[in-house]
Formats: sequence, structure tokens, C-alpha cells
Amino acid sequence: MVNNRFIVLVEPEIPENTGFIVRLCNNFDYNLRIVKPDFNLEECRNTASSSQQLLRDVEIFESLENAIEDLEFVVGTKPGKGVGLGEFEVKGYESLVLGRESRGLSNKELELCDAVVHVETGEFDSMNLSHAASVLMHSFHSRSLENPSSLSEDHRTFLDSYLGKNKEVLKKLILRSNPDEREFNRLVGDLKKS
Repeated sequence: MVNNRFIVLVEPEIPENTGFIVRLCNNFDYNLRIVKPDFNLEECRNTASSSQQLLRDVEIFESLENAIEDLEFVVGTKPGKGVGLGEFEVKGYESLVLGRESRGLSNKELELCDAVVHVETGEFDSMNLSHAASVLMHSFHSRSLENPSSLSEDHRTFLDSYLGKNKEVLKKLILRSNPDEREFNRLVGDLKKS
């Protein structure tokens, strides 16, 4: 199966954190995209450890819009914003967007995401970028194993071919609702009738 889950880092500022996140991507089966890093990726090599190939495969983008335009379901993260991580229903195909170490994601960037979550912490809600990535990736990975998406690759292929590119919003809404087999078949029947 092709890995279609990504971590998207927006303008990371500390190379060591990005190196640690590269290792986490290897641990939890994510790909990595970075929007305008504030350093040369060579500076991440030491903390990326045995994940050097993944570091070489990192995709660099000039904007968050470009980095997420082909992703199926994007979850932004920011302390105190959106729903708590424990309440979020993981479907298994989400990509995560994390912001700068100094100030996180802007409200405009959060609006580009399909959902927003935060890690529930104690009184102090700010976390180191690589630590937040670790908590989020572990939670999404383990919960997606417990609750895999009910839509098969055949269903996704059907949506792609039937709806095409010009109905991308409708496709995202269908995938976001995570219908079971019976619901999906009924939806397909209704679509074919219209």
C-alpha cells in the first residue's frame, strides 16, 4: 500500500527538531514535507540518525497551500485550538501540519486545514515541536491501527474516477464522513441516479 500520510512542517526554525521528526516519520510511517525551512536540511543529519534516506526524500514547498493541495485530509495543530487530541476521531489517512517553533501556525494557515486539534496538556500548553509531533504521530498511528478507514482502495478509486478533479470538495466531504460499506454503497447508488 502506498503511504499517503504526511507530516507538513511550516517554516521550522531548529534543525535538530526537524531531524528528530524525520526519525519519527520513519517510526510511524509518514512522509515529510517542509514549507520554507529556516536552515539547510544538511543541519538535520545528526538527529535524523538512521533515517538519512527519508531526509533525502523530504519535499520542500514555497507555501502551505502547495504543500497540502494533493493531500486527502489535513489536520492542523495549535495549542488550545480546535478539538482535543483524545476527542478527535482518527480515520487513518490524515496528514498533520505543524507550525514554527516560535509561534506555531497562523489563523490563516489553520483555515487551510480540514480539522484542527491540540494536545491536551496541563497548565502550560506549549510543547517542543518534535515532542508534539511525537505525541500526535503516535496517537494517530496507533488509533488508525485500531480503527482503520472503512473505505477500501476500490472505493477511493471509484470516487476518483466518478467524481473527477472538479468535484474534489465533494470527495473530501465523503472521505471525511468515513462511511461504512453499507453507507458508501447507498451513496454510490444515489450518485448514479442523479
